[in-house]
Amino acid sequence: MDLVKGVRVPERAYRIVLWVVSLVFAGFIIGLGNLVIGDLPMVEQQVVPEVSTSSPQMVRLRSDLTAIAARRGQIDDKLEIAKLQLTQAQRASQTGSETFAAWIAARTATTDPQQDPEVLARTRQLEQAKASERAVQQAIDALEDERVPLNQHESALLAQQSQLSADAIPAQERAMFWQELRVFALRLAITLPMLLVATWLVVKKRRSDYWPLMRGFVLAAVFVFFVELVPYLPSYGGYVRYVVGIVLTFAAGHFLIKNMRTYLARRQAAEAQAEDERRKLVSHDEAFKKMAAKQCPGCDRPISTTDGAESNFCVHCGMTLFNHCAGCDARKMAFYRYCMACGVPAEAPA
Repeated sequence: MDLVKGVRVPERAYRIVLWVVSLVFAGFIIGLGNLVIGDLPMVEQQVVPEVSTSSPQMVRLRSDLTAIAARRGQIDDKLEIAKLQLTQAQRASQTGSETFAAWIAARTATTDPQQDPEVLARTRQLEQAKASERAVQQAIDALEDERVPLNQHESALLAQQSQLSADAIPAQERAMFWQELRVFALRLAITLPMLLVATWLVVKKRRSDYWPLMRGFVLAAVFVFFVELVPYLPSYGGYVRYVVGIVLTFAAGHFLIKNMRTYLARRQAAEAQAEDERRKLVSHDEAFKKMAAKQCPGCDRPISTTDGAESNFCVHCGMTLFNHCAGCDARKMAFYRYCMACGVPAEAPA
């Protein structure tokens, strides 16, 4: 038999509207919280060690490195010009050597004694070209020799700079540690009261007429906790994260175990009562919801059936689930207030 849910259509719409109100209320609270967090003192700026920016040692090192770079730039410019000159001198010397060799070959073939002075002149010209080539090469060697101490000095200065930066790391880590604590403390000062109030509302005010608004506050508190607080938990070694996780897990486990024991004790006490007394503890709407879910309203256990046979009673607690109308004898759910076939008011089950 198909079972209606037992909840009036306006009531279902009303509950949906109240959920919308809860979400909108939570959204405004979250927006206000974001504004408050944004207006907190700016303690989240990047911590930079003082030695790395404005200490006298770093200023002196940067000045020396700048001077070395400028001097090396001048040497590189001179080297570039000298290398061009060396290329030209080598080309002129090579051309002169080839010309002289060709001329000597021609003179040997003619064996003209009158050409001996010209041989001497050509030899001197070739020696001058070679001398110019050697002079340019010596200039290049001198410039490269001048670069060597500059490079060595630069390497030493860079090593000092790295050492100063390494010496500043412990101070930077301590500053970042206290920065994380300040950020966490500011957010905790805002989120902790919200969490405490939300916990109190869940425990004490779930049956209140104003629970939809309180539910919106609880949703906002949960969002603020996971978005505004958890990402800023100090992460040194992961100790705080694991401790917070252990505390929250233990608290949740303790709450669930306590509530489960209370629930089981209440169900056991209810099942020990007579059916009339137990039936009084079940509301009309609650009974319809549980029956629609194939669940006994008296003990919350699944309704058992055997080979498709109709179940009129709960096999676990004995509560009457279906009975017959006193007017038309139609089979109906025992929690109907009126017979769905003839409209006769329901009577107490036999």
